[in-house]
Amino acid sequence: MSGRSIGWWAATVGGLLACAAAVGWWAARPAPDTDPARARAAALADGRADLTALSSADGAAAGSSLHSWLAATTGSLHDGLQRGSSGSLASLTGSGTEAVGSVTAAALSALDPRGGTATLLATLSVQVSAVGTTAQTQQRGIQAQLVRTGAGWKVSALTTISGGTS
Repeated sequence: MSGRSIGWWAATVGGLLACAAAVGWWAARPAPDTDPARARAAALADGRADLTALSSADGAAAGSSLHSWLAATTGSLHDGLQRGSSGSLASLTGSGTEAVGSVTAAALSALDPRGGTATLLATLSVQVSAVGTTAQTQQRGIQAQLVRTGAGWKVSALTTISGGTS
């Protein structure tokens, strides 16, 4: 082989190795839905919105409240809300109660971006008012298990950490 042929082969082999390295890097990078920073931000934002929906209810629009609860949940929590929907709607509609919840603080205590699970710790402030009563504000701590679904992160289980009324 001439020097020119060897140079061409060396350049070709070098180019192929560089391409293989780039393909390897590309394949090994986290997918957008498993990138830890993106997953953390999405789980925290979706979890806050889900807890706000789950801690709010309007007796004048019970169907809309139930729809919001179902949209915020998945798994057995979602199934339980769906099974009890007729009773929940009747009691909410008849009560004239309104609850407006807000997340006052939230953080993830666990995150598995590849497995699509997270644990959210949050404090909620819920202002509850019913016809003929003085509104009360309830403060509570919540631990929410989150699962990533095709529609974002949803609450699969809830545990009350602490509670109180002011």
